[in-house]
Amino acid sequence: MPRTLTPDDFYAIKQVEDTRISPDGTRIAYVFVEVDRDAYQYHRSIWLVPVAGGEPVRFTSGPNDSAPRWSPDGHSLAFLRAPAGRVKPANANERDQGKGQPQLWLLPVDGGEARQLTTLRYGAGPAVWSPDSATLLFAARTGDPDDDEAADAELAGKDVPRVRTITNLWHRLDGTGYIYEQHAHLFTLPAAGGTPRQLTDGDWNDDEPAWSPDGRRIAFSSDRSDLRWRVPGPSVWVMPATGGEPTRLTSEDLACAAPAWSPDGATLAFLAAPRRGETGHTDLYVVPAQAGAGDARCLTLDFVPICDDRCIDDQRDHTHMHLTWSPDGQAVYFLASMRGATHVYAARPNDDLLPYRITDGECHIFAYSLDREGHTLALGQSDPLVPSDIYTQVVSSPAAGEAASVARRLTNINAALLADVALAGQDEFAFATDDGWELQGWVMRPTTTSRGNPTPAVLEIHGGPAYMYGYSFFLEFQLLAAQGYAVIFSNPRGGVGYGRVFTHAITQDWGNKDYRDLMAGLDAALALGGIDGARLGVAGGSYGGYMTNWIVGHSDRFKAGVTMRCVSNFATMFGTSDIGWELAVDEWGGTPWDDLEKLMRGSPITYVANIHTPLLILHSDNDLRCPIGEGEQLFSALSYLGRTTKLVRFEGQSHGLSRGGHPRSRVIRFREILDWFDSYIPA
Repeated sequence: MPRTLTPDDFYAIKQVEDTRISPDGTRIAYVFVEVDRDAYQYHRSIWLVPVAGGEPVRFTSGPNDSAPRWSPDGHSLAFLRAPAGRVKPANANERDQGKGQPQLWLLPVDGGEARQLTTLRYGAGPAVWSPDSATLLFAARTGDPDDDEAADAELAGKDVPRVRTITNLWHRLDGTGYIYEQHAHLFTLPAAGGTPRQLTDGDWNDDEPAWSPDGRRIAFSSDRSDLRWRVPGPSVWVMPATGGEPTRLTSEDLACAAPAWSPDGATLAFLAAPRRGETGHTDLYVVPAQAGAGDARCLTLDFVPICDDRCIDDQRDHTHMHLTWSPDGQAVYFLASMRGATHVYAARPNDDLLPYRITDGECHIFAYSLDREGHTLALGQSDPLVPSDIYTQVVSSPAAGEAASVARRLTNINAALLADVALAGQDEFAFATDDGWELQGWVMRPTTTSRGNPTPAVLEIHGGPAYMYGYSFFLEFQLLAAQGYAVIFSNPRGGVGYGRVFTHAITQDWGNKDYRDLMAGLDAALALGGIDGARLGVAGGSYGGYMTNWIVGHSDRFKAGVTMRCVSNFATMFGTSDIGWELAVDEWGGTPWDDLEKLMRGSPITYVANIHTPLLILHSDNDLRCPIGEGEQLFSALSYLGRTTKLVRFEGQSHGLSRGGHPRSRVIRFREILDWFDSYIPA
């Protein structure tokens, strides 16, 4: 009989990342992720699995190998290797050689020893192979510390606090830290070995490089505008592969990403959103690869899904997007999210037809790649009962009258755990808002027996707001169900996957339509039966933390709440968040000195005196997106008012704690959530 899932089962869950099919379509390289419970470290190694089926084979030893990239001739695999934990260089030579940083390595696929290719001070980014398999292209950070003396003293074991001199508005990034000292630039390196050659330089970042099919040009993304340190928005650029002056192909009004060459080298596809006023919707564009040959053209103006993977779970960080052309240049493949699912779609740049879906099912595809012939897809896939596995699927084309194929599962990496524990499925329901929108929600029922009695429930609220809940494995939800709670979750307006009008519906209006949508979804779930409406909890992170704070400040309906990495005060967020000024201007239409009353009217801290719900506050002290002060001021106010509250502060963790933070911190977070609800709405 299956046992009850516990927080410690987190340590047993394994993941796959970055599925890369070989050029000949016979093998898939992927990153296998497991947790070393004793060392509290993530271990990553690269494995190979046959497309025809068979046992996966370990290809690299780890402990922290990632970003596998096949050479076009299929003979070699380039990858990144780094230590599993933080390694400090002992001297200046080790520091300058990049000890402890991710470096590029190369390994022959059919036998041989792995070779280290780079020894760069700040490490290297993923490799991009030249068409002739002779040269690697990559982005790497360059620059010197703002305070050289303090950096050198650290090598000698001296405690010399750094003094930073900051002149850029945008100078920090959550999960990275300070970004003003270093800039990413492009390098090439012979695959046979040698010294990397730097191609670009300057007070900006160059990233996402891509070779042209003839190997003569390089496309990349870079923001070289005067706005780059105020409102970042990369453009698509092209330059000679040997270096030289680049040419900008796209308007500086767009924030662009993921440039990809068409097979004939005449066109570049890319993803983009408006630089200013962007509220979460991403589109697919194409542009001629020669400057002056024409303007960028959007392929997805009437396309409902967002051209990105925005399906939220707590198993992985948000993935880096990429685009892939079909060999005949008639289609561009990409991931897009709609109604709770993320799938592979194909756009047709040569006609006016909407993109069509390649994959199918109630699932979350978070990684894909295509073989050289355009015949087979390698997929990284999750669903509500499967954390992640490798699948493969034959590509079909409706234009050719081909019936859609079915994805075939190649791995079952969590078979032992999944056979041992009871997991909860999720039941979908539809509901209408008070002004006529039809929305989507789910109920996950408890895995423990309730003997026919109504169960308590927790309303979960996603972050963003421009993300969505859906068909992915969510350990937090499963743990609540294992403890006897129903979990209710839905996609209110402001999220993605239901069209750009839906996403833009709450701009400058947080806490209104979205609040009403969440309450309507809750009422619809209660109407399904089996849930005790007098024993309700509420929880959410980031924007979901904002909404949790807002809800308990406007309703006493919930007996307990958990707010995580929250927003409580838009005025303070303006100057303390890594993107606070963008949030205030794009989402609220102004600065604190322009309209402080408006910002405070939308801030949960304004209504703190109305909060009587016992509130647990979980926050990371290195969260640069929603800084720790957002949680601290809420805790201080509630404590001053004598309300029931507790602040759990996770040291050294960022905004992404729940998805990729320190393993022990993630397990403690689960325990705190379960214990809090058990104290106030016991199952």
